[in-house]
Amino acid sequence: MGHPVQPHSGKKQVGFLGEPGWSAINEKKGSGMDEESTGSGGAPDSQPKSRPPQKRKREVSGDAGPSGRAPKEKKRKKKPRRAPRTPAPHYFVHETDNDMLLIISNVGEAPERPLRKTSRRKKGKAKQKKQQQKSSKKQPTNRGKSTKRGSLAKEPGSVGVPEGGREVLPVASQSATGSSWGERLPVEILVQIFQAVVASDGAVPFLCRVSRVCRLWYGAASNPVLWQKVSIGHCWVAPGKRLPAVAEKKVLGTMEWLVPNRFSHLREFSLCHWKSLVPVVLKAIGSSCPFLSSLKLSHCNGVTTESLCAMAESCPHLESLNLQNSQNGSCPELQLLEVNTELKQSPHHFQLPIEQLQAACPKLQVLRLLNVICYPKSVPSSAPQSPGFPHLEELCLATTSFSFVDNNMLRRILCASSRLRVLDLRGCFRVTPKGMELLPCPDLEQLYLGLYCSAIHLHLPLEGCPLITRKWNHSLRELDLTGQSFSEADLEEAMAAFGQKPGGGAEGEPGLRSLSLTGTKVTLNTVISLIASCPALLSLNLSSCRHLPRGMKKAYRGQEEIRRCLQQLLSSSEGSAGLDSTT
Repeated sequence: MGHPVQPHSGKKQVGFLGEPGWSAINEKKGSGMDEESTGSGGAPDSQPKSRPPQKRKREVSGDAGPSGRAPKEKKRKKKPRRAPRTPAPHYFVHETDNDMLLIISNVGEAPERPLRKTSRRKKGKAKQKKQQQKSSKKQPTNRGKSTKRGSLAKEPGSVGVPEGGREVLPVASQSATGSSWGERLPVEILVQIFQAVVASDGAVPFLCRVSRVCRLWYGAASNPVLWQKVSIGHCWVAPGKRLPAVAEKKVLGTMEWLVPNRFSHLREFSLCHWKSLVPVVLKAIGSSCPFLSSLKLSHCNGVTTESLCAMAESCPHLESLNLQNSQNGSCPELQLLEVNTELKQSPHHFQLPIEQLQAACPKLQVLRLLNVICYPKSVPSSAPQSPGFPHLEELCLATTSFSFVDNNMLRRILCASSRLRVLDLRGCFRVTPKGMELLPCPDLEQLYLGLYCSAIHLHLPLEGCPLITRKWNHSLRELDLTGQSFSEADLEEAMAAFGQKPGGGAEGEPGLRSLSLTGTKVTLNTVISLIASCPALLSLNLSSCRHLPRGMKKAYRGQEEIRRCLQQLLSSSEGSAGLDSTT
């Protein structure tokens, strides 16, 4: 006979194996245990059946509810799950000279990574799994009947089961692999991808943003190859507006971190539309960027002379300085300004603010714009009169291909340059002898008018060379007329001016010392009279002079060679005169 169930008395009841309290707690575990622990009427048997020895389970205490159930056991805190160790890649990346990345497999070559230490409990479970696998292999299977192993083989998500000739990953691992593709890319490929974006959109702020994705992207974004060309515009403020104090401090902190940590291999740097902090940024760039070769400041305010001088001293490789539409104040003590570009001409032209430069640099003595294609900036009619360059002694506007310099531009530059001694206009084919005659430069000593480019399609003057030699025959020491198209008679009259002593000058006064007539139409008699009237001549270039006899078309250095040249010319002229008389 079974004992009736006692009513709830409010006292704690403890249920053990075989008692009704335990069957009520564990009713979810199946009906098998209920049948063993209770009879047909629901009461337990007086003599419980023998059971195999089992580990005693932990007792559960607490008040039983109205249905006889005990409260649930408190769940243990789960240990934090460790992230799975990413397997080592079965490849390595090789970068070739043609900007190509080769991904080469190294399967079977790299040593396997050591396994993590596992607990005894995990080792026991692993042994049980191996034993189960061995026992399942030994069991015979019928072809017609499908076993559990066979059903697993048909499932597409099974691990290690070939499907279609290849191993299929489980669904969980496939989703994990797809979500972390950016963390599995080789660093070299990431750098190539970032480099393409940097070439189109710039390094900032793109590299600053992608470096926050993960550690792999952070390392790829910090590669020095990506930071060789940086252009920072108005990314913090709209153009024409000033930064508030809080934002200005933030920008300054960002630049102070970027310059020493990312700009160590910087080659080209540009600032655009910055209204403040320009001197601070230039100072930081000069102290941390020794390989800088190009600096561009476009529409920037507050560019000081001290910051530019510091850049010139700290960056020995600096070759290009562009201050387009930037306000850099004045340089009242500047005496030499030289802008020199490569011989390969750039398609970009720029306006030269002549009057603004004259007002900003009143003590300028040397101005050299070599291979620079520039044209004068227009001046409004209401603008005040320009002071010019009263201390200018040398002006060089030489170029090898094309020039916009004409008589008007030259007059605006030299409007007050009475001390000019050197004038280099090589390649300036638009300047005419009439325009040079009107220049306020009475004592010019060196004049270079050579054309070293193709002059086939150029409209060159055929007359006017005597206007140049008569104006400066008392002071000229060097004259270059290479490639000019003056006629034979015009050149003869121009060279004769060097034999005339203006104002009854003494014979011992220094005269012309260097003359280049390469490619001109000078004649034999003109050269003879020139050498006779210029005893101080030390250099004479007669290369490619078509009207001279063979063997005489070359350059002569020193007085002895020039005398020999004179003797040969005289002998050849006498021979030609004898031939003329006999005919």
